[in-house]
Amino acid sequence: MMRSADKVIGAWYDDPRALNILVVLFVLAWTAFHVIAYAPIALHPDLVEVYAWARHPSLGYYKHPPLGAWMVAAWFAVFPTADWAFHLFAMVNAAIGLFAAGLIARRFLAGDKWLVAVLLLLLTPFYQFHGQRFGSSQVLLSTWPIATLCFLRAFEARSMAWSAAAGAAAGLAMLGKYYSIYLIAAFVVAALIHPKRWEYLRSPSPWISALAGLIVLAPHIYWLLSAGAQTFDYATGVHGGDTPRVVIKKALEYIPGSLAFVLAPLVVYAVLVRPSRRLLAATFWPDDPDRRMLVALLALPLLLPVLTLPLFGISITSLWSLPAWFLLPVVLLAPPEVQVARPAAVRVALLVLAVTVACLIAAPALAWYRHVGESKEARAYYPALSLELTKAWRQATGQPLSIVGGDMEITPAVTFYSPDHPDSIPGFNLALAPWITPERLAREGVAAVCRAEDRACYDGVMAHLRDGVASVVHYQTISRFLGQPGAPARFVFVLAPPKNLGTSPGTKPQ
Repeated sequence: MMRSADKVIGAWYDDPRALNILVVLFVLAWTAFHVIAYAPIALHPDLVEVYAWARHPSLGYYKHPPLGAWMVAAWFAVFPTADWAFHLFAMVNAAIGLFAAGLIARRFLAGDKWLVAVLLLLLTPFYQFHGQRFGSSQVLLSTWPIATLCFLRAFEARSMAWSAAAGAAAGLAMLGKYYSIYLIAAFVVAALIHPKRWEYLRSPSPWISALAGLIVLAPHIYWLLSAGAQTFDYATGVHGGDTPRVVIKKALEYIPGSLAFVLAPLVVYAVLVRPSRRLLAATFWPDDPDRRMLVALLALPLLLPVLTLPLFGISITSLWSLPAWFLLPVVLLAPPEVQVARPAAVRVALLVLAVTVACLIAAPALAWYRHVGESKEARAYYPALSLELTKAWRQATGQPLSIVGGDMEITPAVTFYSPDHPDSIPGFNLALAPWITPERLAREGVAAVCRAEDRACYDGVMAHLRDGVASVVHYQTISRFLGQPGAPARFVFVLAPPKNLGTSPGTKPQ
């Protein structure tokens, strides 16, 4: 059996379609894992929130720049609104990043090493696990490798096409998350430390890239000037409120925490290569200028954030290093002295296969654990309460449900799971949902939902709706998985039929 597996994997290493096969199998296996493992509960609030934004493609949103929502909007224009489709989307996004990282690896690594580099990435938790919770950071899983590939090709060829692609890809990365400024800074430094820097700077290439990037970013910059710095205010509000002591503590934890994410590939590399101190020195500061550029492109996006963000009082977390590690296996395997024989390469592939199969086998048990240990977001109840709220609204008004408010996490879930896919108002703050106006509220009405025990939510809803409330519905449900009941939960629906509610933009959440 083992010899047969070795033969199959050896043939895969020789197949020119090996990278394509790998990413397709990755998508199939890990989409199946997430569909099974998350069967008892609904999608995470971050996912349904970006879906709610995607229903109204914009040049920006109050939390983040717009690329993630654009991607989700394009996906669900083709696929049905279903959990499995979102899991598939997240894994396709991760697979695109793996594919681009593989193309970079193929440019620098010979023999089987370039495929081993991609396999080592699959021993991190980024692509399979963190990649599932699609948000602004997960957008960078695909955009950073693509932008880096285009930059490397532009620096090498200096053609108009690759130069424009590098700038456009960097601009898209910025539209995914402003954190991408560290990747762009790495491009600048990597170009400047290369011996051919003057040839590059005197060519049209960097200026074409800069122009293309600005063209991509220009609409969002216009939005920022028009709508105000909402995205920056959100980021500083969420990550900038800690004391200096906490900021320093998190900065000190950042490097060891980030390294913990890549511990498994580092261990495999150590066993595979058994590097000496001389080899490690040649690996992380090589004589070859092209490899030195790769080291800069790896190290700078990892180190610059921890050197700069604390200066602005921003608490940094090791999870933010998620998109920056894709070059690590290439850097580790790049020295010519590093040789990976076919039997060793096969063992790495078998290890990745074993981990994947083990996770698939464990997925039902994980699903059961999630059923009995109901999450704090009440995700097990999202689909049922969304259907019940829609039913109550239709019975009360005879109209489709078009606007939902109330609980900050439940409302976007109703947007996803209700058959009417209503727009959601986060905390009844119309400034956060500019596509909902007071006129729409008066014309279409609104249904609100709160957990029964959340008195603050209920009081806030009643204060916003004032005299427009037609009925209050108490709803109790229970989650079931494989026929077994879970914990019960109670919710309150507040129905305000179409009429002027007296709500105004800028109302703060209660």
